[in-house]
Amino acid sequence: MQLLMVGLNHKTAPIELREQFAFAGHSLRGVIREAVGYSHLFSAVLVSTCNRTELYFEANSLQALREWLWQKRGLRLSDLGQYTYLYKNAGVVRHLMQVACGLDSMVLGEVEILGQLKHAYNVANEAEGLSKILDKLFQSAFAAAKKVRTQTEISLNPVSVAYLAVRLAQRIFSRTADKRVLLVGAGATARLLVQHLCSTGIEKFIIANRTLTKSKNMAAEISADLQVEYIELSEVPQYLAQADIVIAATNAPLPIIGKGMVELAMKKRKQRSVFMIDVAVPRNIEPQVRDLANVYLYGIDDLQSIAAEHRKTRYTAARQAGTIIEEEVTAFMSWRHAQDALSMIQDFREECTSHRDQALAAAARQLAAGKDPYEVMQRLAYGLVNKILHKPTVQMRTASLAGDADFVANIRRLFKIEQEL
Repeated sequence: MQLLMVGLNHKTAPIELREQFAFAGHSLRGVIREAVGYSHLFSAVLVSTCNRTELYFEANSLQALREWLWQKRGLRLSDLGQYTYLYKNAGVVRHLMQVACGLDSMVLGEVEILGQLKHAYNVANEAEGLSKILDKLFQSAFAAAKKVRTQTEISLNPVSVAYLAVRLAQRIFSRTADKRVLLVGAGATARLLVQHLCSTGIEKFIIANRTLTKSKNMAAEISADLQVEYIELSEVPQYLAQADIVIAATNAPLPIIGKGMVELAMKKRKQRSVFMIDVAVPRNIEPQVRDLANVYLYGIDDLQSIAAEHRKTRYTAARQAGTIIEEEVTAFMSWRHAQDALSMIQDFREECTSHRDQALAAAARQLAAGKDPYEVMQRLAYGLVNKILHKPTVQMRTASLAGDADFVANIRRLFKIEQEL
């Protein structure tokens, strides 16, 4: 059984493709159950964030994944080849640990990804998609992330996508404190956005969400001094003209803000500039909005240039983290090899036990029929030895005829057979 992973992220695929493979939180469990219900996929964990979609799984070969994607999802892996990446065994372990530590993120050392990985792990566990190997893999990745964050400065002055979005807003407006913000969404990313926006002096917010109670609880937990209007998503068109800054961060599968809606809002604003950033995948704001005059629309991929500035200051910590990860990869692979050996030993012992039980049953029948005990014992010993050694003998003969010296040498070591000089 191989440990495999296939995925795409912000470095390999444009957002137009990533949003096609983004899974909302409520759908992850169903996808996992579907995957492990397929006969050739043994276990699976699906990670889906704004910047990546990755499937970690166990299977006998990659062909199992190809068949599942085609039969169950209508997708051909070959058509996505230039946008996807594939890792096997130790490569999977190394990649997951790098992701967990924030080394593979747009923002080097970001902390949000660890929570997203834990969510994916919990969903797979609830969907009964975790095998012993995948369970240990993710637990090892979480432990590696903790070690990296405590032993290096990778998370010193942590930076997030939300932080970068606010930095971008500050580049657009020389002064932000007097601006009104329309925030579409009230999830974890939205919470971080409000916190960072408050740190710039902004106090006026309009928060749109499906659940008003969730919006109110979020704002109350952040600051009691905020001036907030709470609206439903359906009310966004009426309030859009009041906002100087619009930030969208929901899990909606389709755009919430369209070009026509923004055009009407800009007329009401008398073409006063508005900054809009869409940190959602799939996107919440139609990309055509970017074509409108005095509208500055940025997507999550536009944050990469700002992220690059912060990445420079963390290279030393990243190198230290890489060393720790390599140690953890070695430890995990040693554990896994030991598990493979234990499984092989167990299978071998079970086969030998089966031969023993069959031989004993045959001997008991012969004794009950009055056969000579000494002859029964001879047949028992002869037959049992032949059954146990039949397969190894055939393999040794085949290897010798084929000139497979390594196999023959391994057999000699296994049975401690001295070679005659």
